[in-house]
Amino acid sequence: MTTRHISTAFDNDLDELDRLIGKIGNLALTQFIAVIEGIGQKDDDLKSLITNDRFIDQIEIEVYNKTVEIIAIRAPQANDLRHIITAPKIASFFERIGDYSKNIIKRRNMMISEGGDLTILDKLDNMAQLAKDMLVDVLDALTRNDANKAKSIWLSDIDLDDLHSQVYKAIYNDMVESGASLSGIHALFIAKNIERIGDFCTSIAEQVYFVVHGELLDADRPKKDITSS
Repeated sequence: MTTRHISTAFDNDLDELDRLIGKIGNLALTQFIAVIEGIGQKDDDLKSLITNDRFIDQIEIEVYNKTVEIIAIRAPQANDLRHIITAPKIASFFERIGDYSKNIIKRRNMMISEGGDLTILDKLDNMAQLAKDMLVDVLDALTRNDANKAKSIWLSDIDLDDLHSQVYKAIYNDMVESGASLSGIHALFIAKNIERIGDFCTSIAEQVYFVVHGELLDADRPKKDITSS
């Protein structure tokens, strides 16, 4: 993400900031992949992933502290300043992705403890795959400062919204026909968590675009209304 400067120390600071952002992003991705791969398996213990979330939280703090240090010491300007001030926002979005992954684990574990049927979570497979692809792509766009790819990710969120709407209606209709179930309710919450992870991917994409172009993407990005037909 960085361009080289006369000051080697400045370059080193920016490299360290990028390293931290890459680290928190890859941890969030690893966490989410582990969650969606193990979510339907009763014998797959995901409790350790809840503990791993603390590492993501710690890196977010490190990003904030490094940002303050660079601004205080280097007095960055123009593109460098955009690069630096967006880092805490991006770290925060990755941290929230980690939080939502943790929430998914907790919901899934509640289903198991209640003797729920995990097969209902198969309805979420397409959503989870698309959210994972968005997370992979936004990490790539972030690493390469690819504004075009960032905008593509930003636009693709409506596809995830559409899948969320389909899943919501399918689970809701099943509960109308067969009666409400705790498994169905948990599945709806998990689906919403996956949808929110997609939202944070688009938020990161917005920051990538801003760093490159110095302007925000159109705030009127289309959203799929889950209650629409």
